[in-house]
Amino acid sequence: MKQFMLLLLVWATAVQTGYSQGVKDENLKPFPVTVKGMTRYVIDLPERNAEDNYQVELMAGKVMKVDCNNHRLIGQFTAKDVKGWGYTYYQYTSTGRTASTLMGCPDKTLTDKFIYNTRLVRYNSKLPIVVYAPKGYQVKYKIWERQEKEEEAVIK
Repeated sequence: MKQFMLLLLVWATAVQTGYSQGVKDENLKPFPVTVKGMTRYVIDLPERNAEDNYQVELMAGKVMKVDCNNHRLIGQFTAKDVKGWGYTYYQYTSTGRTASTLMGCPDKTLTDKFIYNTRLVRYNSKLPIVVYAPKGYQVKYKIWERQEKEEEAVIK
C-alpha cells in the first residue's frame, strides 16, 4: 500500500508540473522547480537527423468561449537564462485579455476554443524545453520542418 501511495504521489507531481516522461531528472536540475504563480511545463524532443531543419512552435494559452471571429491572446514569451549553466527557459505572461477580428457573426453562439500566443524556438533534443505559464494556462507545441527544395522568388 505504501508503494502504491508513493507511486501515486510521484505520478500526481509529474502531471501537475507538466513533466514529460522522457526527460531525466538530472536534465531538469538546473531549471527552477517553481516560479510563483506559474506551472512548469517540460517538452522532451526526440533525437532527429539534421535538427537544424526543425523548429518548435510553443503555444501558451487557455480554452475560452469565443464567437466566430479570429481571437488571439495578448501576452508574451520571455527567454530567461539559467544562471551559471547557459541554458534557456521560457516564461509566458498574460493578463488574459484577447484581441480579435471584428466580423459580424451571423450566429451568436459561443464555442470553446484554445486561444494562444506562439513563439518559435530552436529544436534541440539534448535539453528539455522548459516553459513556465500562469496557473490556469496550458502549453502545447508543434514541430515545424524546413523543406529541402528551395523556391525561386520572381523579380517584378
